[in-house]
Amino acid sequence: MADPKDQPIIIKKVNKGHAGAHGGAWKLAYADFVTAMMAFFLVMWIIGLDFKTKQGLAEFFSNPGAFPVNFNSSPYMMQLDGKPPLPMAKVEQASRINHNIDLDAAEDLASRLRSAIKNETRIRDLARYVEVAVTSEGVRVEFGETAGGVFFIPGTTELKPDAQRMFQVIAPVLIGSKRTLVVEGHTDAAPLKDLTYTTWELSADRANTLRRSLYAVGVPKTQIGSVNAKADRYPKRVDAPKDPTNNRVAILVPVDVE
Repeated sequence: MADPKDQPIIIKKVNKGHAGAHGGAWKLAYADFVTAMMAFFLVMWIIGLDFKTKQGLAEFFSNPGAFPVNFNSSPYMMQLDGKPPLPMAKVEQASRINHNIDLDAAEDLASRLRSAIKNETRIRDLARYVEVAVTSEGVRVEFGETAGGVFFIPGTTELKPDAQRMFQVIAPVLIGSKRTLVVEGHTDAAPLKDLTYTTWELSADRANTLRRSLYAVGVPKTQIGSVNAKADRYPKRVDAPKDPTNNRVAILVPVDVE
């Protein structure tokens, strides 16, 4: 009989299946969660944008090839320095600085124009249709219209009598600035009765009417730098291109840093 001590020792290892619980399924679930959160924050960011920016994004994704790409200013869509976004007033101020605008001089000129308009009782009814604003290009003075006409007889280039009084009031301030003036004409997108006379002609003719009116009130011819026809390409109300308030003429006073 064989000695029990000579019997081979057999060790059995039981696999309890722990490896299955440590698979990669959780990684897929986490990736889906991160993707969903990113999409959520993008949607919230888009909801918070103003109408004009939303429209620009929609136009870009509809026809991205029509938009030139320029990475010189910033490679990022959003500020990524960990700071909260700037208030709109600060954003506008930064934009003016980036466009080489003398902000103090622009604000001073805009203030003097507003005071001249406010203090003239003869044009009190027209004052609410005049908008003086400091933009990234300089000081902009817009003369708005309504369906019944304010400065121009609707559909024509003929000025109303009170319009010339308005130009007489602001002329001394513009002349005193000694800065080059840019005259613009804008229209709505409503079709004109004469199909051979387009919004391009109307905006150009109204801008030239304003130019001649400025000459008549003493603005030197050398102070007018250019006259631009914008037609209906830059509506004041983007959501309503045919609205009469898109009809307007404007004087832009570039206030560059000297």
